[in-house]
Amino acid sequence: MKHEDQQYIWNQEHKNPTVLKQMDSSDASGGVQKFWNYLVSENTPRSQGIEMGCGKGRNVIWLAQQGVDMDGFDFSAAAIKEAKRRAEEVHSESASFQVVDATEPWPYESDYFDLGIDCFASTDIESVEGRAFSISEMRRVLKPGGLLLAYLLSVDDEYHKEMIETSPAGERNSFLQPTGKFEKVYDEKDIADTFGAFEIVEKERVPKKTAFFGKEYQCDHFWLVLKKT
Repeated sequence: MKHEDQQYIWNQEHKNPTVLKQMDSSDASGGVQKFWNYLVSENTPRSQGIEMGCGKGRNVIWLAQQGVDMDGFDFSAAAIKEAKRRAEEVHSESASFQVVDATEPWPYESDYFDLGIDCFASTDIESVEGRAFSISEMRRVLKPGGLLLAYLLSVDDEYHKEMIETSPAGERNSFLQPTGKFEKVYDEKDIADTFGAFEIVEKERVPKKTAFFGKEYQCDHFWLVLKKT
């Protein structure tokens, strides 16, 4: 599919959530909260952070409330408009948002951020080249020793396994949602191919139940802490 088609579908999703209504929530992802607890327990530097594909800003705003100066970006103008409104609503001056496409050069300094967030963002980039570029840009903007959370869909997730079989997108471990939106699903090889430039510090599987189109499915997401070396 074309990148602009993926962008259009996401813009419509943010205007009227249909696939993942939890994306409309103001609550931070459990994977991001788990990452924060890890950072605190390890006494890791965490003054500057960035999230790619931040959507409506739930993670950025929550991390800003924990004391991090956060930047978030998304290629959906509708999402960023709402993220800014929500940040103003809770008087979060440490949360900054802008419309940026992760598959194009990022407008941020190299070696600047202590931490980065990929919370199901790379899963929604519809090309191998686009994902590779976005992760290389994330690595560029992180400080040496900076940590990246990668929270990823898994081939063991019940819904995603079903969709790979019934609605494959052409690329290995990928599918199209009923809305036409592309999703990339990860296994160990995909993780190695996409994040091979990082050192894996922590890797866990996070079991949870997630609703898709009003039905609950068992998930077993990948949760990784990666270091820029």
